[in-house]
Parts: sequence; C-alpha cells; structure tokens
Amino acid sequence: MVKSTYDNALQLGGEIYPELLGDEVSLLKRERESDTTKEYRQKAELCSIRDKKHISPFNLVSLDIVVYEGLLSIATAQRNEQKVDQLKRKLAQFYKSKKELDPEDHSENQLIFRDAYNVSRVIPTIANDRGCRDFELPNGRVLRLRVLHPDKVEHITGADLIYERHHPKNEMASVVAVQYKIWKNRKLYLSDERMLGQIDKMKTFLCNKEICKSAKNDHGYRFPCCSAFIRPTDKLQKADQKFLSTGEHLPICKINECATLSDRGAKKLEYDKIKEISLSSEVFEFLFNNGKIGSRDMTYTELTKLYSDYLEDASRERVIVYAQEV
Repeated sequence: MVKSTYDNALQLGGEIYPELLGDEVSLLKRERESDTTKEYRQKAELCSIRDKKHISPFNLVSLDIVVYEGLLSIATAQRNEQKVDQLKRKLAQFYKSKKELDPEDHSENQLIFRDAYNVSRVIPTIANDRGCRDFELPNGRVLRLRVLHPDKVEHITGADLIYERHHPKNEMASVVAVQYKIWKNRKLYLSDERMLGQIDKMKTFLCNKEICKSAKNDHGYRFPCCSAFIRPTDKLQKADQKFLSTGEHLPICKINECATLSDRGAKKLEYDKIKEISLSSEVFEFLFNNGKIGSRDMTYTELTKLYSDYLEDASRERVIVYAQEV
C-alpha cells in the first residue's frame, strides 16, 4: 500500500475534478508552492501589466537560471566555488520553482508507457514481461496491462493498450481495449483518417466478435459489456506524476451519439458533451478491476482465438496467459 501525502491527495483531486482542483485554478495547490514560485508568479503578473503582454513566471525563472549558471561557471573556472554557496542555494531554489511551474508535454507514446509501467497503483505487481505487466487482484484474480503501441500489432487491432482481467482458477478472462488520443482544450476533432481507421479496426477486432454481448449466466449489477474505448487525453502532464494521465474513456459505440459539429462543420468530441457517459482514468480502472465494465467473461480458448485471428501475422509471440497455483 502506497502511503498518500497531502500533495498526492491534491494531485488526485486535480485528476478527478480539474475544474476545481486543477493546477491553474486550485488555491490549495498555490498555497503549497514554494515562496520562490509565489514570488515569480507575482513578478510575472506585474511585468505583464507593465509591458502590456503576457509574461509567464516560467520564462522569468528560466532567465534567472541562465544568469546564475553563467556566474557559477565563472567560479568553477576560477576555482573559487567555496565563496559561491549562496548562489548555489539560490540556484537550487530556482530549479525547484521551474519544476513547479513546468507541466511537461507528453506524446501519446510517452503517456501510454507511463500509464502502463510507471504509475503507482495500490494493487501489487506480480510479474513484468515483454509488452505487459501483471497485478494481483482480490479473490485470486489478475489484472494484465498489455501495451500494443507502437508495435505492429497496434496497426492491426487499432488499440494502444489492452486491459485483461484473469480468473486463473476458472480459466476465464475479460478484456477492454483503449485507443489514446491527445485533445486540445478538451476538444478532439474526428476528421483524422488515421484515427477513424483505428476506431474501425477496434470494431473489427472486438465489437464485431460480439464479446460486448453479456453472457446468459451473468448476474448482479454491471455496466454494458463495452470492450473498446477511445481515450481523449490531456497533453500537459506533470513529469514526475505518479497518477494516471488525465483523460476520459468513451465507448466507441457512443462516439456518434456524443459528437457535435464545429462552426465549420467538423465533427468533434467535447468534454461537456461526453462527461455524462465517459469515465475518468481512476474510475475506469476501478470499475474494470471489479468486473463492472469490460467484455463478457471469455474462456482462455476464446481469448487465445480472439488474439490469434488478428495477431498471427503481426507477431511471432504466442498469446501468453498468466496462470497461478490456486
């Protein structure tokens, strides 16, 4: 179990409710910033008024870092480093402030691999293999994250990341596939031919196989057995973030229902239009781990056939199913 800190709790709040606790609006997060960062925010605000143009605190601290690094390089050349301890301390404060002010751009590829391998999860890791990672779930079940992007298999299935929930004792599994797409200002335009092709491939890979149809012996409450999701994802992410990247999960069968048209007639997805149906990152994983979303339960034979029909020509690797002594 990972012990949460106050900063981690605020970060999680920002993931769940960005309109109230996001980096740009949260007063609580601002109060947790260093005094140096607060000083640069105030300085940038006044400089923007003075110069009648936007000046970012990040640029201001970056300029000062260049100046101090230059001064310290002179001290190093003169072998006079013992008399610059205050400058080094000040530079360290600048570095910390720069990190606080700098949300880092992440590509789809970086986001996918970070979400699969680097995110801190409360469920323990039990195995790491080429292209996948296994976690232990309650009641003898296993969660497998299978990364397809950017391998050749992604071009065949249309999916970047596949979640598998295994029940080794019964030799059953449920799957859900996710296609990452970075959106801007929480809007994703659906005019990209590559994206539309990936969605069609996911339909062929999963939806057309009828694994979205619930089994007759299903019991208890759960959501529909949607197995393919598009994931509009925020581009700006913290470089050292331990939580999942911020994004929404929308079943691909709901895209047309939720899509709207821009002023120029372009088809798009907007957060305000999908939030009633879509699932946040944390909710998506929680529900899947508890069997509330994802495909119907399939036998291992069905799972192997599902993959082999599409991956036989794309990869020489066998479909590996995690099994454990029960």
